[in-house]
Amino acid sequence: MTNETTPLLSIIIPSYNQLEGLKETLKAFAKFRAKHIELIVMDGQSSDDSPNWMRENKASMDCFKIESDKGIYDAMNKGVALSKGKWIMFFGTGDLPTEDGFEYLIRTLEKGLVADILAFGVHLLPPRESGVPEFYQPVWNSALKWRNTLHHQGVIYSSDLIRNTPYDIKFKVLADYHLHLILWKRGVTCRCFDTVIAEVAPGGVSRTFTHSLYREERAMKRTIFPSMPDQIAQHAFTRLKWLKKQLS
Repeated sequence: MTNETTPLLSIIIPSYNQLEGLKETLKAFAKFRAKHIELIVMDGQSSDDSPNWMRENKASMDCFKIESDKGIYDAMNKGVALSKGKWIMFFGTGDLPTEDGFEYLIRTLEKGLVADILAFGVHLLPPRESGVPEFYQPVWNSALKWRNTLHHQGVIYSSDLIRNTPYDIKFKVLADYHLHLILWKRGVTCRCFDTVIAEVAPGGVSRTFTHSLYREERAMKRTIFPSMPDQIAQHAFTRLKWLKKQLS
């Protein structure tokens, strides 16, 4: 990062026992360090060599914290509290920025766009679970009510927005979807771009399509769409999604 007081973009990387993936992600961002990028790593007291490696490689990051947390979204909220950027986004360990796409993202932010959220495409690396697309393109409309149409690694939040509306950590897997629904219902603006800015490593808690995932989705949506017709529709829809995954 440059010596300017306020970075253009803070990138928060939660990590737990994922040292090799963390190394890959930090190495990929090295070329962008001079472009007003702040890198923050939140380690949940890993039991592998991650804490020692981070202490010995401080120059790879602008900030890191090693402490226990209450899950990935708690770590992300803590990262937001430490960040200084005008914009904030999140990367997982093993996720990589695409060179041309990320350059485009930086140029877009430098234009000083007026928006609360920017959303870009992501490339999901193999192996991909059944029904998971190779490319994920963002959409910000009523389709969000039925599925999370923004991929987390493609979303850039204005710092004021994400500071004032943190993730609800009682949702262990879908807190980002919960946040997107709250913001969409509130009328927050989001500008969508087709440009792919990230290659996302396989796996991840939201790509494990268990029955508990859909239970959490129903519980989460009840807090946002409490009417009985909405609850009935969401219950039926999530049941069908789960059944489709079992048959695929």
